[in-house]
Amino acid sequence: MRTLFYRQARLTALAILVLVAAGASAFLTIGRQEDPTITNIFANVFTPYPGADPARVEALVTEKIEAELREIAQIKRITSTSSTGISVINIELSEFLDDAAIDVAWADIRQALRDVARELPEGVPEPEFDDDRTGAFSAISAVTPRDADVPPAILARHAEMLEDRLRALPGVSLVASYGMPEEEVLVTVDPEALGPLGLSAAQVAAAISQADPKVSAGRVRGAATDLLIEVSGEIRSLDRIREIPLAANAAGHATRVGDVATVEKTARVPAPSLARIDGRAAVLVAAKMEEGRQVDAWIRTVKAALADYEATLPGGLEHRLIFDQSGYTAERLSEVAWNMAVGVGLVVAVLFLTLGFRAALVVAAVLPLVGLATLATLNFMGVPIHQMSVTGMIVALGLLVDAAIVMTDEIRRRLAAGMARVEAVGDAVGRLAAPLLASTVTTALTFMPMILLPGPAGDFVGAVAISVVAMLAWSFVVAMTITPALSGWLLPDPARGGGIVANGISGGALGRAFAGSLRLAVRNPVPAVAWALALPVMGFLAFPSLTPQFFPGVDRDQFYIDVEMPAGAALAATEAATEAVDAALAREDGILQTAWVIGESAPSFYYNMTMNRVGAPGFARALITTESNAATARLIPELQSTLGAVAPGARILVRDLVQGPPVQAPVELRLHGDDLALLRRTGDAVRGIVESSPDITSVQTTMEGGAPKLDFVLDEDKARLVGLDLVSVARQLDAALEGVVGGSLVEGSEELPVRVRVGAARRADAGFVETFDVVAPDGRLVPLSTLGEMHVVPSDSAISRRDGERVNTVQAFVRYGVLPEAALAQAQALLDEAGFAPPPGVRLEVGGDADARNETIANLMAPLGLIVTLSIAAVVLTFDSFRLGAVATGVMGLSAGLSILSLAICGYPFGITAVVGVIGSIGVSVNACIIILTALQQDPRAAAGDREAMAEVVLGASRHIVSTTVTTFGGFLPLILGGGGFWPPFAMSIAGGVLLSTVVSFYFTPPMFALVSRRAAPAGQGALAPAAAPADRRAPRARRAAPAQKNLFAAE
Repeated sequence: MRTLFYRQARLTALAILVLVAAGASAFLTIGRQEDPTITNIFANVFTPYPGADPARVEALVTEKIEAELREIAQIKRITSTSSTGISVINIELSEFLDDAAIDVAWADIRQALRDVARELPEGVPEPEFDDDRTGAFSAISAVTPRDADVPPAILARHAEMLEDRLRALPGVSLVASYGMPEEEVLVTVDPEALGPLGLSAAQVAAAISQADPKVSAGRVRGAATDLLIEVSGEIRSLDRIREIPLAANAAGHATRVGDVATVEKTARVPAPSLARIDGRAAVLVAAKMEEGRQVDAWIRTVKAALADYEATLPGGLEHRLIFDQSGYTAERLSEVAWNMAVGVGLVVAVLFLTLGFRAALVVAAVLPLVGLATLATLNFMGVPIHQMSVTGMIVALGLLVDAAIVMTDEIRRRLAAGMARVEAVGDAVGRLAAPLLASTVTTALTFMPMILLPGPAGDFVGAVAISVVAMLAWSFVVAMTITPALSGWLLPDPARGGGIVANGISGGALGRAFAGSLRLAVRNPVPAVAWALALPVMGFLAFPSLTPQFFPGVDRDQFYIDVEMPAGAALAATEAATEAVDAALAREDGILQTAWVIGESAPSFYYNMTMNRVGAPGFARALITTESNAATARLIPELQSTLGAVAPGARILVRDLVQGPPVQAPVELRLHGDDLALLRRTGDAVRGIVESSPDITSVQTTMEGGAPKLDFVLDEDKARLVGLDLVSVARQLDAALEGVVGGSLVEGSEELPVRVRVGAARRADAGFVETFDVVAPDGRLVPLSTLGEMHVVPSDSAISRRDGERVNTVQAFVRYGVLPEAALAQAQALLDEAGFAPPPGVRLEVGGDADARNETIANLMAPLGLIVTLSIAAVVLTFDSFRLGAVATGVMGLSAGLSILSLAICGYPFGITAVVGVIGSIGVSVNACIIILTALQQDPRAAAGDREAMAEVVLGASRHIVSTTVTTFGGFLPLILGGGGFWPPFAMSIAGGVLLSTVVSFYFTPPMFALVSRRAAPAGQGALAPAAAPADRRAPRARRAAPAQKNLFAAE
């Protein structure tokens, strides 16, 4: 069986054909996207409570909803914000739930919200549940008017048409609009005209509703007929509303709506949200692609639909595609593919120099085969191609090359020793089966924590590990089957010589020096081990100096700006602030496009941007596109320093994009307690200290001073004398100022609500409230000023809660290029210098990036004990020796120290990408260790303690170890030189670790074998190892070539 593929050329050809076909098919069908899809375990619950202050919202809405949600076991965390007029609850499910359990949890939450709706105050609608506010949209369009005189209703209707077109396309999972004008019929009443009639705005709305008979009037049902009855008069035009009678005098003269009010069709003011693109009003329509689709093919379908849509637009409107994810995906994947191609080219070039042309050709042929097989496996598993899955394939490149080089070199050495080709192939396969299997298993096990990592972090890095394990498995299969066959056919006949082209370069003087040092090391194992430990120990000692990092930043031609106005700011004030920021941005070079959404979160163009702001008139977000990545890197620090002065009173955050799961703020200090006043004072104190840090651009707290409000103190005794109470007075004020809906106008398939209220000028005048006349039950007009007094008082701030406990979170945002961990350390140092300590009743916790990182690391380390045990078991079974197993396990730890040392030397942070690189470096290092130990164990003289034999065995294996080291370093060199925040730490931790690991491979592993060999199992037979072939076995010349009909690719 060991030589089956060598002897059966047709079988080898068929296997190659199957792998190529499967890989090619997968390449055509596998999903392609920019970043991994983050499993949605986040949702929001929005519950408006018009006119209620934060304390009332918390007590009557938020607390009741939270209590109901806490009964659902799948919920991990509940955070909430109770603001004036609205409750916003954020839900995070347990990261350990699978997709089916997540769907069940969402269904349970929806049912819980329906149940709790019955307990909410009158006038509070059923809570709105939204679980579609995570992940990036794949395409964002803007519909804009060419001229300022285009009615908002026309803009809205054509934007809705675009929504309908996109929803009908295959592969579209979600369509959402932003800044959509809401059309309504506005009846603006004149209080002076209503007064003599003794009517309020609410009574006018009631009259309109009662004159709109969109209700059943019954049926006439007989033996032969069944007739529907309708009462005519429903509202079908504005004139119908104007003609509705409100009152009649004694002479029978009727006063109609048109006599006391103006009636017009208009956009709702204030609008729930606004959108602008490059200074013009717009509606943004965003579409999200289904998971597993190919974004390039998907966007072609979308663009075709957009072209058809643009042909239907009237002359006053235009459409623009402002974001297309496919371009970023193609750029990201092509960049990675180019780096991988350059790396493979360097690998082949190095192999040509170290092993010769034909050996390099064998390895070069194996690389695409394993890559295609891995692609087919990922497609079968439903893992799309994105930057992280391709990253895993790059990580596995060094491991894959290692297996191919080891097998090729073993066969070459046996051919040089005079073995027949068929015997050389069989002997090499038998010799390497156990060590290659052990190294594959142990390396796969080192990546298992990443596969098992739950939650968004696991979604992000898990694809790396899956790709690595898949590629490892296929590299082992190919190394045991196709690689030996190709090597047996293609490697040159040693008797013919061939020089450097056939056999690669020789070591020369450097090789002789290396051989001498190796002999010295095995003769003096204790000093050699001590010297070999120096570098890994230096790495571990340098670890505290590395700056911790959760996930790296992103090199991209995009960033975003958040504008936060003081509490109580109107939508118009926020719009004015964005116009000031827009004007400042227009003066900057390098900005191509600015899209604003005011009043809610903008559609995300990156997978971890949060979209949890709804009904927030004081909030706005700008999506910025620049000329290049370099322009983004230049603009962000400049704007962080200058934009704050553009809009006084507004808090402006210029934020870059980062990798990893969503985090609200990079640095968070959470203050828990019950006393709102104490929490506010403590939060203000912490903010004052932290904002002095030079690395922090802005600091805010989630409990800040509330906006001023008008507090009317009503004399209940006076009110009751005229038949009024507190509730009726409040309702009349609300109806006049905010309006009340009565009836609806049906136009085609659209229904427009009819809203009754006073004019905009009166709504904006606080003096109007004092002179407002309340209508008593008997129709009398009672001046509000006669029933009490009005005062301007500060309102409560928004109330934040975390898992049922009040919390004031101090959120700090860092300067561009500053790592959150460094900023947090500086903030904590400033607090210590100021002598800050939480007062009694307040508990301080660290949140933000640090909290998310610690949670991820804890989940990453959870299965480590079992995985380490399994790894030790694998190497122990390979060697049938606990001592040699301990040596291999020790190499794993030492290689980690070497990777850390390379990061420290180059000044890179230690983040999740560096962790991936360290694990990859461990895989390459342990491969070399297992190959060396197996060769030593299977050599009778070396196993018996012959130091010279040990040196000879290691020297024999040094060619492929050096080749693997140089090829791995060369393969990752383009990623190191390419710069950026993502690739260099990852590439350096692998390449630098593998390069330094040669010290461990040659000067730790052989001396350690020398130290334990006298007490180790002597026979060289591991539990999984085959019998070793005699080193001096020879075969007659006639047997050295396999039969011609079986050796289709042999050299002539």
